[in-house]
Amino acid sequence: MNIRTFFNFVVPGLLLASLVVTPVQAQDNAEPDTVEHEMIKISYPDEDGTLTTDEKISMLNEKLNRDPADAKSWNDLGVLYASQERFDVARDAFIRAIQADHTNGDFHRNLGMAFSKLGMHEMAVTEFDAYRKFDAMGGRDYWRLIGGAQVQAGMIDDARATFTDGITAMEPDLGPEGFRLVLALNQLEVEKGTEEAVRALLEKYTPPAAAFIHATEAQGDPEAQDGYLEARSIVHNRIQQMVDDGKLMEQSGLDAEAAKLYKSAYEMAPDRDDLLPRLVDVYIKQGMVLDAGVAARLARADHPDKAGTWIATGKVHEQNKKLEEAVAAYEKAYEIEKIDDLRVAIGNLYMRIGNDKEASKWLKAGLGEGAKPEVVYNYAVSLMREKKYHAAIPSLRTVTRDLPEMFQGWLALAQCLQMTKQYSQAIEPYEKALELNPDAKLAFHLGRVSMKSKQYDKSIAAYQKALEMDPTYVKARYNLSLTYMDTGRYEEAVESFDKMIELDGESYRAYYSQGLSYYYLGRYDEALEAFDMAMEFKETVNLFNNIGLVYDKLGDKKQTAEWYKKAQALKDGK
Repeated sequence: MNIRTFFNFVVPGLLLASLVVTPVQAQDNAEPDTVEHEMIKISYPDEDGTLTTDEKISMLNEKLNRDPADAKSWNDLGVLYASQERFDVARDAFIRAIQADHTNGDFHRNLGMAFSKLGMHEMAVTEFDAYRKFDAMGGRDYWRLIGGAQVQAGMIDDARATFTDGITAMEPDLGPEGFRLVLALNQLEVEKGTEEAVRALLEKYTPPAAAFIHATEAQGDPEAQDGYLEARSIVHNRIQQMVDDGKLMEQSGLDAEAAKLYKSAYEMAPDRDDLLPRLVDVYIKQGMVLDAGVAARLARADHPDKAGTWIATGKVHEQNKKLEEAVAAYEKAYEIEKIDDLRVAIGNLYMRIGNDKEASKWLKAGLGEGAKPEVVYNYAVSLMREKKYHAAIPSLRTVTRDLPEMFQGWLALAQCLQMTKQYSQAIEPYEKALELNPDAKLAFHLGRVSMKSKQYDKSIAAYQKALEMDPTYVKARYNLSLTYMDTGRYEEAVESFDKMIELDGESYRAYYSQGLSYYYLGRYDEALEAFDMAMEFKETVNLFNNIGLVYDKLGDKKQTAEWYKKAQALKDGK
């Protein structure tokens, strides 16, 4: 019986806990160590298996009193102490075993693991070195054990080198222990935040892991095979990395690149049911409807019981303007998973087909007495998506009444009132939304509807609030400046336009409006200076007329006439 096997069995996680993979993005964490478990045969009679651990310890101590040089018994004693988590006395027993026989690799391995458990990581490193030197099998798990001890000792660069050397020694096929080393190094790089190293590692070792999985699955009962779970974890982690990259590509508008990633991921893991629907989406966004149809057909063959398969199928039918087939696919998806957005999509499709009865059934489903506000909200949003803002308002008033803490309800109501030009009524919903979810853009919209409804004090306060939350918000600064002008607060308008120029740079609109403010303050020279700056960017009829007005106030009739003449010429297109 190999003592290392017993130690792994009795005290799981002594060192291996440090090798569990920490995910970058939803990574699959296979248990790194899958050594076959056996019972140990130690040097005392226990044929019927009735002895307790303490009785076994007592018998070994008696035996060692008679023969203190019995290395195997010292090691057996250490294993028993370790099973009781008495790692200090286990350590001492392993030391005695090594003193009696320093050439036994297993003794050094067990002592190293005891040192690790006691936090004596540098001493553990030394013992694992000795284990590799004396182990008859070459200590294939040496790199993982010593690397793990180096990690615990804070010797990160040494651990990285150890894991890398071990992987290199086991290339090209790696095998179970090689895959465990890849996972150990992956965990180290993840914990240190070296994302590029994680990416390079998974890119390099996913192909051998995938080949190992394929060969193992061909033999049957793959999960019983050593290394299968580790190889699958490597492949899964790489696929998740590719999916996350694909999502980023989509967000950046790089749909072709996203499609390549999803397609490659599917080829490696056809059992994942989310990949083909993603592929359908990016194909559709590129106008590649035929390719999207092929991907949807594969999804139906591979995962006919998944809602995502039928949602993807429905999208393809929509692109081909086969609306009834799209409805049937979405209804199939809804049978599998009751998704509110699906109900909305089905209702909207029935409306496009002209089947008002079915549309009403799907869109109003769940809107009876006592309906959940979330359901009513989704119905209202479906109307908003159809730009039926007036129709959505009553439902949204119900939502805000029944669930006043729902920020989205207040926001949607405010937007509908704004879109239907009910500006004064939109003020309260925006105020409620802003109270529940402070946000500069919300404050800006509150300022805008207040401005539209001529409630200037509210408008000014809202724009100021937006700038408190985001001092770089140019639109809020500009509208605040204009509102100061609307209320005759020209001194504040001049100062606000100065801040806008500092924030957004020089522009026609800033200098033009600032010139008007100076004009109304009677500061005509400064008004001319601002108008001159505006003219650097654009010449307009209004600008020339306003310059004429300033010269008129200054009593310069000649310049007044000249600028009015320029304004008229510009207006006439001359």
